[in-house]
Amino acid sequence: MAERLADGNVAIALLGNTIPTGAILVVLILYFGPISGAHVNPAVTLAFAIRKEIAMKDAGLYVLAQILGGIAGVVVAHIMFNNPLIDPSSTIRTGTG
Repeated sequence: MAERLADGNVAIALLGNTIPTGAILVVLILYFGPISGAHVNPAVTLAFAIRKEIAMKDAGLYVLAQILGGIAGVVVAHIMFNNPLIDPSSTIRTGTG
């Protein structure tokens, strides 16, 4: 949709996708931060563990929940769009990026 609205301008399309994604992430962190400590991905949890703000056992449980939640999210998205539940990528990625 962003590409269509940007009339072929890839930079504007990228900006049109990035700003709403970043904005909703801020909303999620502000809303759920007091409840969960804003553990939205393993990197955040690892930072908390390194700073000794949470115990390593708790960090491990958070990371496990994040990974299982990510997998569940992919399966739900595949159900929503009528794709196979497990659909491995066929794109070959090369390079350091």
